[in-house]
Amino acid sequence: MVTPLTGVSDQQKLMLSMASGSQAAFGLIYDQLCVPTFAICNHYLKSPAAADEAMCGLWLYVWQNAAMLSRRDGSPWSIIIETAERHAKYHAQTERLARGTDISVSG
Repeated sequence: MVTPLTGVSDQQKLMLSMASGSQAAFGLIYDQLCVPTFAICNHYLKSPAAADEAMCGLWLYVWQNAAMLSRRDGSPWSIIIETAERHAKYHAQTERLARGTDISVSG
């Protein structure tokens, strides 16, 4: 079982470590936040495959933008959760637009 890191300073240290390229720090952050971020993706997206794709995109974004994310105001966990929500909403909107395009092209 993973012990939650509730202290903002511990979270910030992990974010800075991840921003420096630490895969171990990324793994610890992912272990802490994979369930809530998946729940967010699953809430906004209609299929398990779409939620999985959004999760991959989200965590790639977090890894690639850790330095920028670590400089934002607020706790790192809340920043990642907010990012997950924006990411999932964007994917859901893109999915709806794609379905709308498919309908108009075929009908």
